[in-house]
Amino acid sequence: MQGDHSHTRRRFIKGAGTIGTIALAGCGGNAGSDGSDGSGGTEGSDGSDGSGGSTGTGSESMADSIVFYNAGSLKYDPGTEENITRFEEETGISVEVNEVPWNNLKTSLTTIWRNKDATVDAFNGPTWWLADFVASDWLEPLELSDSHMSNFPENLRNLVTLDGKTYMAPEFGKWGTYLYDAAHFEEQGVSEPPQTWDEVVSKGKQLNTEDTSPFAFTWSNKDVFTFKQFLYQAGGQLFNDSNEPTFVDAGMDVMNFFTRLRENDLLPNGISSMGEGGAGDTFIAGQLASVESWTPLGARALDADGWGADRLGSAKPPEGPDSRATFQDTNGISVSAFSENKRAAKKFAQYMTTPASSKTNMKVEGNPAVIPSVYDEPEIQDQYPSWLLEDMKFNLEHAKSETYLAQPQVDDYLSEQITPALLGDKDPQDALETAQSNIERLYQDIGLL
Repeated sequence: MQGDHSHTRRRFIKGAGTIGTIALAGCGGNAGSDGSDGSGGTEGSDGSDGSGGSTGTGSESMADSIVFYNAGSLKYDPGTEENITRFEEETGISVEVNEVPWNNLKTSLTTIWRNKDATVDAFNGPTWWLADFVASDWLEPLELSDSHMSNFPENLRNLVTLDGKTYMAPEFGKWGTYLYDAAHFEEQGVSEPPQTWDEVVSKGKQLNTEDTSPFAFTWSNKDVFTFKQFLYQAGGQLFNDSNEPTFVDAGMDVMNFFTRLRENDLLPNGISSMGEGGAGDTFIAGQLASVESWTPLGARALDADGWGADRLGSAKPPEGPDSRATFQDTNGISVSAFSENKRAAKKFAQYMTTPASSKTNMKVEGNPAVIPSVYDEPEIQDQYPSWLLEDMKFNLEHAKSETYLAQPQVDDYLSEQITPALLGDKDPQDALETAQSNIERLYQDIGLL
């Protein structure tokens, strides 16, 4: 099962050291109230967070400022900006924000840490960077309390915990979601959204019109993420507990599904170039009857011209051969192992990921909360339709992912094979076997196999 698989594979990080550094060679960015933690505790004078967890070493004084690397401009992250302001006002610790373009962030951090530089204290980034960073000894365990971490669902806690230590505090989420145009469904006589992959095909034939494609999903620079989402729905995973790539069999279920969609003309032209923005734009333009994309699209569609709660439909993702799993693309905050302000940086990571901060992020920016209880907050219930919140919460609690070393290279090997297979330009079996062979050879070269 996925939970056992994740629990076992988290142990491979231990002792990986130089392997992690080798895996990162030449890597670049991969084109993807009161601040309490809900337990009523506040940070004590000894550096604890008031609920049994340390936010810094006992001997280290609390710095009055930290440097935070944000993935992109705060202009586009108003939720993060609001929470930073709250943190500064409530703690007296100032935050110097370095706005690093997303595509450059991983490269910037890698360069800094290879030189053991203390320039950055904390950063926000995706969970899928953790394996390489932790294996290279570049991240500091956050020592967050059990009461703080219990706010998050188990699948997410497992994802940010390696060798029993938490290296990232989940900040906001982006996981898979299924949305549909209720007006188009009604016009075509389809009363309910598809519940299974088979129904995506059968109902898709009824939804197909000259101007509207029945179904689409995010691809382009998110192709590997989307492939993994369908792979998990098929009951597969990229790697087994021995770090061996094992995705061909379940991957063929995914590719056979894609082939049925393509051969029945149920996908839009140019789907391979549709990134997250492109898929969303096409859906909002009324050219897609349904889309499997990332969670923020729901909030965006609600505010779009010609849309609203009467037109936007949401449902749990159509079930594959195994489940309705979605891909976990959560971003979180980590602290540099080379920071000279670790205690303040850990306090920042803890504060930015409380239920209060998660609620603020969702209210201000529409970022889906990574804490299930936030969806039941009256202010959130007033802002979003209850049926949309129900599906968002379900998808959060059923999202899956994997941490694996050499993530950029692994994803590149997958990407170069699965897109030609999606388009019918390459035999799917050959494409998957080639990708698996290339990844296996990569892991042999860096000493994992």
